[in-house]
Amino acid sequence: MVETFALSKRELDAVAIADPKTGLVDRIFLLVRTAIQSKQLGPGQRLPSIRDVARACDVSRDTATRAYDKLVAHGYLITRPGAGFYVRGQDVPDKRTGVADQSRGDAALPMPEDWRQRLLDPRTVLAGNLGGGNLPVAWINEPQLSNALRSVARGKLNWMMEYEDQQGYLPLRQQLHLKLGAFGVAVDPKQIMTTIGGTDALNLVVMSYLRTPGEAVLVDDPASFLLIDRLLASGLNIIGVPRLHDGPDVEALRLACEHHRPRLFFCNTLLHNPTSTSLEPHKAFQVLQIAQEFDLTIVEDDTYGDLLPANTAPHLTRLATLDQLRRVIYIGSFSKILGVGLRVGYIAASAQSIEWLLRYKSVSRATNGSLGERTVYRLLSEGTYRHHCEQLRARLNSSRVHALEKLCDLDIAVTSNPYPGMYLWGRLPGELDALCVAERMLEAGYLTAPGRLFSQSQACRSYMRFNIAACENETAFRMLAATISRSR
Repeated sequence: MVETFALSKRELDAVAIADPKTGLVDRIFLLVRTAIQSKQLGPGQRLPSIRDVARACDVSRDTATRAYDKLVAHGYLITRPGAGFYVRGQDVPDKRTGVADQSRGDAALPMPEDWRQRLLDPRTVLAGNLGGGNLPVAWINEPQLSNALRSVARGKLNWMMEYEDQQGYLPLRQQLHLKLGAFGVAVDPKQIMTTIGGTDALNLVVMSYLRTPGEAVLVDDPASFLLIDRLLASGLNIIGVPRLHDGPDVEALRLACEHHRPRLFFCNTLLHNPTSTSLEPHKAFQVLQIAQEFDLTIVEDDTYGDLLPANTAPHLTRLATLDQLRRVIYIGSFSKILGVGLRVGYIAASAQSIEWLLRYKSVSRATNGSLGERTVYRLLSEGTYRHHCEQLRARLNSSRVHALEKLCDLDIAVTSNPYPGMYLWGRLPGELDALCVAERMLEAGYLTAPGRLFSQSQACRSYMRFNIAACENETAFRMLAATISRSR
């Protein structure tokens, strides 16, 4: 029980004897994690206060705080403002709201600490990666990208010798002004700032606006695991808003706003990761009405929007288009389309928001990705980027047909059919635990993306994200079929 659980300097010293390289923060982390995994600490139980841990272990309060923050980031603890730290409990709907609180989860199901990293680290790709977030290298238009890079290199290189405008390369921002204008977003280049990719843009928003541990923040459920990790690392109280075929569940969104009073809602509107669903116009109006009613700012992540086919685009809409950046902070990125090594993203927002974000950007980094920004400018200004997007859409549409056939043969129900985009979101047959299947696939040398990467609710435990381009790997699918058969 929690009353009998305590840490001591003797226990910390014992960890050091076993591994002298283990620092104080990691010693506390390991001891608490072991207590949770061994059931000495159960779901919902309160841990000793930071002050008590510091006193008992003879460490500074800063060390104790960092250890608890790490336990929160790894999904073992949650914070309750004014009440301390608790072992993560069952992920069930709040009795008052009916909304699942993702800061609580199944204590018996903490994600392997390095699982998400496997999908990001190329060294872990063995025989295949069915769930990764990148397009194949062969799909990237290398000649056009090389030409743009050479064109930049042939110009004057004064920009390499001095600090540049923190807001980003002005010619690129002017091109982004035109790009957003084509979506119906009337924005001045002064309302646009560049970032080192879409993830950097999300990090900047989190750092600038969410500085109170335990503060409630809304996200799609499921959502990008990079976003979830970033919010957990900040000790925030993640409230999942179920993602439906036409966008967020607006009733759940309203209930979450009524009971948690969040300030930010992170939302993929077009080609949502991982489901590839898109926000329908009628739902977009409802979301903005709720935002107005509850003084909610929406962070619209449009990382995948450029993959939307032209014949589909007129029937869908971006929140930034309807709102004109009054309550919407819009994020875009070129890294998924041009290659993850070319880290260029951007934020478009109100002038006041951009000014606020720039203050934090200036203290977090000294310069921009100048080479990448100039390269993207060339691709946009010469029309190369638009043609490349058209080619990618065509290849994805062709590959999607074959991927759906393969998944259907395995009795995997795809909920994202017939939506365009990079991903298919499929439910394994017989309500199999996707994480268990993923672990067996990994043992055989294949990476997959189980649903628990994208959601801490039980609703996604049988789901997997499939990269459409990667579904061309016949050997990987034969292994998946065999693994599913053994798991039933």
